[in-house]
Amino acid sequence: MKFAAIKGQMGIWRYYVSALSFGEIAKYVSPITKEISNSDSYSNLLQRAITNNVSSITDYLLLQPERMFNALVLAVYDGNPEWSELDVEVEDYRTFSVGVLELTGDEIIFPVDGQHRVAGIKDALKKDSSLANEKVPIILIGHQNTLEGKRRTRRLFSTLNRRAKRVNENEIIALDEDDLVAITTREIAENHKLFSGERLVDCATKNIPSTNNIAFTSILTLYEITKIIYTEKCLEKGISKAKQEKGLLYRPSDDVVEEFILEVNKFWDTFMTNIPSIKEYISIDIQNLDHKYRSVEGGNLLFRPIALSQFVLAIFECKKRMQITIEEAITRIGKIPMEISKSPWKNLLWLEERGNINGRVKKKDLKLLMMFLVDETILSEKETEELVQYIMGVRDLDATEYDSILEMLREVASKN
Repeated sequence: MKFAAIKGQMGIWRYYVSALSFGEIAKYVSPITKEISNSDSYSNLLQRAITNNVSSITDYLLLQPERMFNALVLAVYDGNPEWSELDVEVEDYRTFSVGVLELTGDEIIFPVDGQHRVAGIKDALKKDSSLANEKVPIILIGHQNTLEGKRRTRRLFSTLNRRAKRVNENEIIALDEDDLVAITTREIAENHKLFSGERLVDCATKNIPSTNNIAFTSILTLYEITKIIYTEKCLEKGISKAKQEKGLLYRPSDDVVEEFILEVNKFWDTFMTNIPSIKEYISIDIQNLDHKYRSVEGGNLLFRPIALSQFVLAIFECKKRMQITIEEAITRIGKIPMEISKSPWKNLLWLEERGNINGRVKKKDLKLLMMFLVDETILSEKETEELVQYIMGVRDLDATEYDSILEMLREVASKN
């Protein structure tokens, strides 16, 4: 097998950059097992980890016409590879780094980085042989099948696999053209009045400093809520969880994208016009906003990301349990107490002594409390008991306070 390549060196590693067809990958590249492991049990453990995680790569190759991989790092040993360099000269530029690499076929080749992609390529070819001539970039390195050689290759394997930085959610939101939720989040962030300008914070976390009295929420929270809406819409249409996940991996048709963007826009329009505090917030010039919505003294429930996401979940849950429209659900839940420095949020969601949000508050019970304040009867007896017990635990109360906590919640709810 002969193929054109470029020779280079970095640190102790001499390498060759080229491309192999999927068919050649399937034919010549072996699974990574004993080549870097000194123990059969460890090599088997590694191989199980690989084979259990290739289906998404197989689907990507079969379903995504814009497919592209970064380079596979392949190690070669045994056989007798030969490098024939070429003298390339173009005007005043001359190099000997370009040439032809020839493998005899007796070599053993295995992936140091890209083992899942190799397994995915092989699996995809079994299902669609027309992919055989597609090519993937490769970087070939030499491997010595000795104790020291295995240690050196293991170190490279660990560096390339364990230390690779995972794409974070901010980058997904900004760049992903397949994830329907990311596409819609960008559209809403750029065009919806509730999130215009400084009303939306682009930061590394969902949390917003108490000193920021302008922003409604963060881009990460908007993404999280868009995903909640996506899941709920899929459930309404009877779309399975597996198909839901594919909607985030492979871009749907433009009609589906446009329809979902319209649905999310409609949700926020309804949210904005049917919740008094949000309607008031959007009517105020951004330069004239005071600290009533978010401050070191507390502020509005919906201006705290951890509460906003649970509020949206509670909207959909109320809609289902009460069998009402989304507009009715938003209107009903929009009447619950919003000031977090007061009952029932004080010393539950808002820690008065510390002057900050309780970051350890249980999201599920936060949602149940919101639903209880709308209509106690939509919670089961078990849910109500769990909610009251949780509040007692957070406030360090004993069992004798159960009835008083329940009565307090009912009194707050009666004022809606």
